[in-house]
Amino acid sequence: MKQFLLSGGLLLLAITGISINMNGQTKKYPSLNHMALYVVDLKISTDFYRDIIGLETMDEPFKDGRHSWFKVGENSHVHVISGAKKATEHDKNTHLCFSVPDMDAFVATLKEHKIAFEDWPGKAGAITKRVDGVHQIYLRDPDGYWLEINDDKY
Repeated sequence: MKQFLLSGGLLLLAITGISINMNGQTKKYPSLNHMALYVVDLKISTDFYRDIIGLETMDEPFKDGRHSWFKVGENSHVHVISGAKKATEHDKNTHLCFSVPDMDAFVATLKEHKIAFEDWPGKAGAITKRVDGVHQIYLRDPDGYWLEINDDKY
């Protein structure tokens, strides 16, 4: 009986140790820290991402007048950096995607500010409904970067 209790105790200790070790792991894969966008006019881009897209500004360490940082989710950021000589053409397949809680309200904001948007095939003012029910639109920021906006709830 003593042998059984000792073996059981060691087994329990081993399982607990494995469990603690597994729960103590903080990362199993890389996480996205930030995306950087190189822009022509910092004020125009900052206003766009803050006032139209609705991103929250955050402190940036450089204090050189060339950077705006925005919080995206718990641990990710968008860094907007001025210095680009001109806006460039980008393919729609290369885009950033932001989820919004209310697609109708977001579309109303775009219309209020006369910002063009389209569905995936390119129909102006249209909204795509994916097979999973998520609604999505596409638009360009002031520097021509494509953005997808959807109402995915995860």
